[in-house]
Amino acid sequence: MNANRIDPRWKDLYGMAGIAVIVSEIVILLGIITYFIWPYAPGTKTTESIFLLLQSNPFGGLVSLDLFLVLGNLFSVLLFLALYVSLKQVNESYALIALAAGLIGVVLLIPSRPLFELLSISARYAAATTDVAKNQYIATGDTLLALFDGTGWFMSTLLGAISLLVSSLLMLRSNVYGKSTAYVGILTNVVVCGFFIPVFGKFLLFLSLPGYMIWYFLLAKRFFQMGRDA
Repeated sequence: MNANRIDPRWKDLYGMAGIAVIVSEIVILLGIITYFIWPYAPGTKTTESIFLLLQSNPFGGLVSLDLFLVLGNLFSVLLFLALYVSLKQVNESYALIALAAGLIGVVLLIPSRPLFELLSISARYAAATTDVAKNQYIATGDTLLALFDGTGWFMSTLLGAISLLVSSLLMLRSNVYGKSTAYVGILTNVVVCGFFIPVFGKFLLFLSLPGYMIWYFLLAKRFFQMGRDA
């Protein structure tokens, strides 16, 4: 099959994927900026202080609970789909594996970030009139906050990185994408795959953000071109 062919059936998908990638870039940029205003709270702040922040500043509280990560992952669904349809002519088996891994990763992230559950419980905590009730809500909050660094988050991050790494490797065998796009994707997602390393893992995740900014720009540019060519 011709690995250079752009299927006109996916013209609209490429256009939407280009928009989604641009939005993802904006989300990453906003996440970096707001991190210095409302830093990541789970594991660093008490449940009570998180409840108080959610009540006094709901937006800031949600940002500290990874709101932008959730939004970015939702937009990545279109990215996974566009990568699949553009790379399946190179190797449909691996392209499908990458798509499945990416979509499963998106699904797994949602329950590992119970943002609005915590917002609701924080309101009940604020309205509670007895210490017993307050302690019950704090215990519930502790349970939900434990999910932030649980199995769902771990597998979501790993599967997402593996999916994009496989797609980047397939780009090397396709003239649809430039070599620079492939290499930036490979390097960035290899870095993310080391997120579970003790001490250095979170640093690697931050280190990958500039790589994603560059990669998403290259992908958005190519998706829009492919939409026009189709």
